[in-house]
Amino acid sequence: MDGMKDLVTGRGLAFRFYLVLLFAGPLFAAAASEPALPIEEARETALLQAAGRDFKIKRTRHFVIAYNVPTELVDSLISRLEATYFSICRFCEQEHIAARRPDHRLEVIFFNDRAGYGRYAAAIRFASQGTYGVYYEPSNRSAFFNIENEPQMRQIAANVLDARRNLDDLTRAMKDIRDRRTIIELQYSDGRRQQMTRREAEKKIDESRRELQELQGRQTAYVNRINRTVIQHETAHQVLYNTGVHVRGGPNPTWLVEGLACLFETPPGRSGAGLGAINQLRLQDFRDAVSGETAARKLTADDYLNAIAAGRIVLPRELITNPALLREPGSDRATHYAAAWALTMYLQRVRGQKLDDYLQAVSRRQPGEPVTAKEELALFERHFGPLDEPFLRRLGRYILNLPLSDGW
Repeated sequence: MDGMKDLVTGRGLAFRFYLVLLFAGPLFAAAASEPALPIEEARETALLQAAGRDFKIKRTRHFVIAYNVPTELVDSLISRLEATYFSICRFCEQEHIAARRPDHRLEVIFFNDRAGYGRYAAAIRFASQGTYGVYYEPSNRSAFFNIENEPQMRQIAANVLDARRNLDDLTRAMKDIRDRRTIIELQYSDGRRQQMTRREAEKKIDESRRELQELQGRQTAYVNRINRTVIQHETAHQVLYNTGVHVRGGPNPTWLVEGLACLFETPPGRSGAGLGAINQLRLQDFRDAVSGETAARKLTADDYLNAIAAGRIVLPRELITNPALLREPGSDRATHYAAAWALTMYLQRVRGQKLDDYLQAVSRRQPGEPVTAKEELALFERHFGPLDEPFLRRLGRYILNLPLSDGW
């Protein structure tokens, strides 16, 4: 789970899943030729019981979804689920991880409102306040809800609609203004009246277009953040646990569980969701924590060390030995997730073989096996060396030199 910051305030509009186009590559073609995961009617019956009344079932090759949302939203969700599944298959192939094929379709519940999601969360004793989705390991199910029905989102959507109508009204009115001396009275769709000249109308149209573009940009940013840090993130958890990369019921390092899921938050593309691209959302959060209040500029390993000393970003050692940092809600949680992503990204890109060995060692742990913080740190340093200043400098330098795209 991710403590997302500023999702409603200043970031959002109505929620729509984006359709994802999957392009066939060698791995995708091989996976597509495999039979779909088995259908188990008893599991589907239990899934419907957990979801509630008036839910329907939709099956895909690797998932089964219980839903009470409009069909078009389910179809879009399916694209995102399957893209994430294939991306993790590709990751396991590239990292030489002996992942197994799940023995049944992975179960997802898609609620039409927060109330239904909240009732489900209460039943599994998950604190859902402030969250938008969850993969719950004991039940082995993911759950999401249609935030288009959130009161805040309804209001913002109404604002967008008003802005679009006002722009249309202004554009139509321009046809009635013969020259710059003509004054007309414009009546907006919301009942307001305004007198203006052609020059004033042209200026107002430009302002209205900018306002609408800004609102639409914030809509896109919000939708992207939900799709990536909730839908893909929680689905990545579910797939990683069901393919044996993580051990269900086992002592999986929390920083690794969350850091790996963050790798698969990047937008789907020609190679599927996740692995090949840089997670611009997490990179921005990381850079924000390192830079603090300073103006945007080129950041260095020294800046990273200074941010650690100032308490703006957590030491990797603390991430590894204190899993509560990534479990408990708080204002620093998004920064902790960015730090976990950065550590995982660095190891995957720079210390790939060592990460493969580390993942194999972790996957051999047994459910219920106790692992102390000291043992967790020792296993990490056995594979990657001491978490000393040279390590921190290499990590900081690598992450801060990654390109941050405009308009992510």
